[in-house]
Amino acid sequence: MSDPVGSGRAAHRLAPLLDARSIAVVGASERANSFGLRLSQAVLSAGYEGQISFVNPKQDSILGRRCHRSIAELEHAPDLAILGVGAVNLEAALLAAIERGARSAVIFDACHGEAAAGGPLLARLRDIAHEARIPVCGGAGMGLVNLPTRCVASFYPAGHLKPGGITLIAHSGSVFTVLAMNDPRYRFDLMVSPGQEIGATADEYIDYAIGRPTTKVIALFLETARNPQGFLESLRRAQAAHIPVVICKVGRCEQSARMARSHTGALAGSSAAYVAAIEECGAIAVEDVDQLMNVAQLCAGGRLPGPGGVGLVTDSGGLRELVTDRATEIGAPLAELGPPTIAALRGMLPPSLEPSNPLDCAAELTDEFAAMFERGLVSMADAPEVSMIGFEADLRDDYVYMEELRQLALRLPALTTKPCFFYSSFSRANNRSLADALADHGVPCLNGAGEMLLAAKKVQEWADRRREQPRPSAQSPAASEAVESWRTALRSDHLWDERRSLDLLSAFGIKTIRSEIAENWEGLAAAGRRIGYPLVLKTAAIGIDHKSDRDGVHLGLTDQDALRCAYDDLSGRLGPRVIVQAMAGKGVELGLGCVLDPDFGPLVMVSAGGTLIELFCDRQFALAPFDEHRALRMIERLAVARTLNGVRGAPAKDKRSAARALADFSIMCASLGSAIAEADVNPLIVSETGAVAVDALLVPAAR
Repeated sequence: MSDPVGSGRAAHRLAPLLDARSIAVVGASERANSFGLRLSQAVLSAGYEGQISFVNPKQDSILGRRCHRSIAELEHAPDLAILGVGAVNLEAALLAAIERGARSAVIFDACHGEAAAGGPLLARLRDIAHEARIPVCGGAGMGLVNLPTRCVASFYPAGHLKPGGITLIAHSGSVFTVLAMNDPRYRFDLMVSPGQEIGATADEYIDYAIGRPTTKVIALFLETARNPQGFLESLRRAQAAHIPVVICKVGRCEQSARMARSHTGALAGSSAAYVAAIEECGAIAVEDVDQLMNVAQLCAGGRLPGPGGVGLVTDSGGLRELVTDRATEIGAPLAELGPPTIAALRGMLPPSLEPSNPLDCAAELTDEFAAMFERGLVSMADAPEVSMIGFEADLRDDYVYMEELRQLALRLPALTTKPCFFYSSFSRANNRSLADALADHGVPCLNGAGEMLLAAKKVQEWADRRREQPRPSAQSPAASEAVESWRTALRSDHLWDERRSLDLLSAFGIKTIRSEIAENWEGLAAAGRRIGYPLVLKTAAIGIDHKSDRDGVHLGLTDQDALRCAYDDLSGRLGPRVIVQAMAGKGVELGLGCVLDPDFGPLVMVSAGGTLIELFCDRQFALAPFDEHRALRMIERLAVARTLNGVRGAPAKDKRSAARALADFSIMCASLGSAIAEADVNPLIVSETGAVAVDALLVPAAR
């Protein structure tokens, strides 16, 4: 039994909760079918060796153990008080536990109702935990399980679970039980259901898990980060410790677009900032619990892939073709075999089999049948272009067509030092017992060709990012007189129009198109002469944010007569105030944008520009500020990036200039911070010679 007081983890605030050496179970019971009985049985289910004290005022003994009338009667102060009581008794129970010296607590109830002095019960419990400075897991959760110490602070028995390298933190209690109790292939180190996070937030659980030598990967099912900055810091600490954090963030609908005025505000869903934050901090974002556990499995062995791609060995030509198709469709990194590897494979394969990846090793059924698979796996594992190894064979719980292949699957980790796994191309394969046996030997078992490839892709991308040369984060410029003056202007009632927005971009180093505001024809004519033809004329009427939606733009005006005709149209329909600009050259149009995320601050977007910005979901987000390297990577992920490289004989465009503009835009947004609610640059025209901002919309927070 570990001793949190004497261990290196004693200083961590969550040690009494997650590594408790003594437990008091308040609400324990022996009454048939009661919650208290389920709780008592679960606490005893894994053979916990620490001190367990049952508390119930109506019983003298429970399950053969002495029962105390109240927690105040305990001879010792428990590290952990498990409060298995309903809402009406929760406040008093938590106060009594704290009075007796309990250093942490677990609450299961949903905490609805009122506190004794009035007001919401949940808020009162949070206040109590804060005042006492103790961590509280719950409410509306399933508690926690520490596999190495066999501590079960839950009403689900856990004696059947085997320890492993996965720390699971699941805001949803149902997800906690489905993932923890459903399949023996998943091996956990620590499992926590924080629920409403009364007295400890997700970032604290992540931080604690990082310091456990038994934690190899952290799997997080996240509803929200209640301490956003702490969440980012915990992910960065995991990154520094080389511990993968896999995150399934739920609640990904487009909630933040309800009141947006800018294109970016309308396009940025509530999950965009989380995805950007997860990537920036070196974690792995997944979309569902299947991906969550598959990726966690691949990381749990502690082996991480080097450069290259996955190498697969199978017993089916047809399934080899299926996997190849799916890998192409989802962009999974199948290793491209080099000439030395192909030569080595050709030398060991019979003429009927082709050296390829995936590799079909199912030759004629002779005494050498299983040996062919082993030679194929070893040859693949030895290839420098192969970063991890996968093996498929027709092995099921109810049928093993060759025991030697089953034994080969169990021996995979002995054949290579690279990450390795067994898989079935069929997602509903009957292999739970096989997966359990494989897990005993450190071999993950993945079901479904697409799910396997997607998990391999996620892990490979994470490992590749981890190997990138560390780059210092772009820093917002220190508060200067110029920055403060812009903040003051944004907070004032000053008229904020397109020209003012372009001036702001220019102040932060972004090249902008030459433009002037005019209130009448005489002023416009003079401005046109100063700028020079050809010109663009746009309405500058207050309240018209998207000019093209109101037919408020005239392009390619080559002389004064054309300018006068355009002005007569706009002033007659939309008012006399206009902006006149130089006609930008041709190029690829990008859109830049920023919204102020309530959790993480300025969130910057890049996408295709012009009128296509609202039609394509092809966009990239990042938290501001960031550097040119990150900006270029964002741009290159867009489908429109292909046109920047030059198509059908067109010259390549200056992507570096576009990346500099995007990085400078992010620095501007970070510098001005909460003074900006939304911002758009649309389009930023990228040509062979540079990038220029042509139109901008900025919404001050004050508005």
